[in-house]
Amino acid sequence: MKAQKYFMVLIAIFSIPCYGTEKLVVISPHWEGVKIEIERAFVNYYKKIKNRDIKIEWLDQGGSSDDLKYVESLFKKNPQTTGIDVFFGGGLDPYLRLKEHRLLVPWKMSDAILKDIPEKCGGIPNYDKDYTWYGIVLSSFGILCNKKVLEFINAPVPQRWSDITKPVYHGWVGASDPRHSGSMHMMFEIILQANGWEKGWKTILGILANTTSIPASASQSAKDTAIGQTAVSLSIDSYALAQIEVNGAENMCFVLPEKETVINPDCAGILKGAPNLDNARIFMEFLLSDQCQKLWMFPKGSQGGPEKYSLNRLSIKPHIYQQCPIPVVNPYKKKIDMNFDFNLASKRWALVNDLTGVFAIDCASILRKAYKNVFNGKCDSKKFFEIPVKEKDQQYLISNWKDPVFRNRHLSQYLSFSMKKYKMCVKLKAS
Repeated sequence: MKAQKYFMVLIAIFSIPCYGTEKLVVISPHWEGVKIEIERAFVNYYKKIKNRDIKIEWLDQGGSSDDLKYVESLFKKNPQTTGIDVFFGGGLDPYLRLKEHRLLVPWKMSDAILKDIPEKCGGIPNYDKDYTWYGIVLSSFGILCNKKVLEFINAPVPQRWSDITKPVYHGWVGASDPRHSGSMHMMFEIILQANGWEKGWKTILGILANTTSIPASASQSAKDTAIGQTAVSLSIDSYALAQIEVNGAENMCFVLPEKETVINPDCAGILKGAPNLDNARIFMEFLLSDQCQKLWMFPKGSQGGPEKYSLNRLSIKPHIYQQCPIPVVNPYKKKIDMNFDFNLASKRWALVNDLTGVFAIDCASILRKAYKNVFNGKCDSKKFFEIPVKEKDQQYLISNWKDPVFRNRHLSQYLSFSMKKYKMCVKLKAS
């Protein structure tokens, strides 16, 4: 009798449907607060839709540039799948590159969602016409300033990128390595396009020569400005606004250089061979839901806002601005006068990163010393700002840059060129 009861209990147990926790694998350079708030809300959203639990496995290699390299390396090993479902964050450029190599899954969002998203903001698309990527929030790029430090060094609040190349800011500028940070790469690309090739590189060299260190993370540059280690730093709006929220608008400000910046979408897209495709689609829909869009923009603790961390991002949906409980800049009402060529930016992504490295970052110590001699008249500025790559050389370099032998040979030559001219500037001091 006991054996029969035991058998019946076993039947009852195995008759109950058993559902394991669903999974979603996301690679993202977003900071930890974003991941915590997004996952918390998405888990609840998914539970209501599917009546099941889901867990997000977050991956990050240190920044959007590093995340992109990682995904591309995985596809080289297995062209069918990376085992990752969604690439989330990092601006727009990575998605143009992923699309170019057919590494994103085309999927049209529902009309109910798309009707609330304008096709463009400031002339720049909010989502791909072939539906391989979608802008989730909007990003602006500018200069984060510590007012107290600027007052201490007797320097004005800069209004243009070129302002922070001036002697008064020497040793007080923050910038990170674009080879690791997609937002920093975007700012250098903006500077190149706003000023042209030669003047653009002159500005970039001057900015990096005014730094004291060049960390891998763009968020670190913003933190350095907040604690007074630097007076100004190149920053994406989210990092800048986060520091202003903590330290107060009376102490810090964020400047968008007039006619020298753009507002572009910070995107997400489903990767080719996504192992959890249905969950990836639900996640994408969630990111563009009103519920999630409020999380991005509303302050923590507000109704509909995040619980623990303010995310300080701008919604892709215009009507969310009308509902926000705090005053925010509406990018759909801001005039952007700069024309930005995203196709060019995408094509020369790796080239610009590498050139920034050999022109300045990999020789930063002697770069700073040489620039100081430019200020005191002991080094010819024309020689200091000379670069071995002309604008007309770009296409030739871009078309061959994937060849590692070609790339490494040219990088070695360019680094040697840079070191030689900076050493000449430094030696002039002792003569």
